[in-house]
Amino acid sequence: MKKNRLQVLVDEIVARALPLIHVEREAELLTTQEAYDAFRTLHVDLNRQVLAHLRTCGWMRDSATAEDMRAVYYAVLRHPELMASPADRAAASALLNEAWDGVHGWVG
Repeated sequence: MKKNRLQVLVDEIVARALPLIHVEREAELLTTQEAYDAFRTLHVDLNRQVLAHLRTCGWMRDSATAEDMRAVYYAVLRHPELMASPADRAAASALLNEAWDGVHGWVG
């Protein structure tokens, strides 16, 4: 079956976000704030890279509306790669909200 434009976009977003989502799974095992802060510092470059990719999607810069973004947001959260874990969906949600903050009126 041929994928529509939305499915292709959602797959791309999830593929770009998964490396950081997988790293966040490791963070769940940390027991102190200090350990978490050190962990975040260790992965700051990956975080910046993923956010940059999510911010530079061509469809967002061009003609996306807040309604379009909402449709993509919820489609990402329903993606099969994220359905098994509420923590993965929460990480994806946080990434999109941070990356899209203020774009086309987005309020996460």
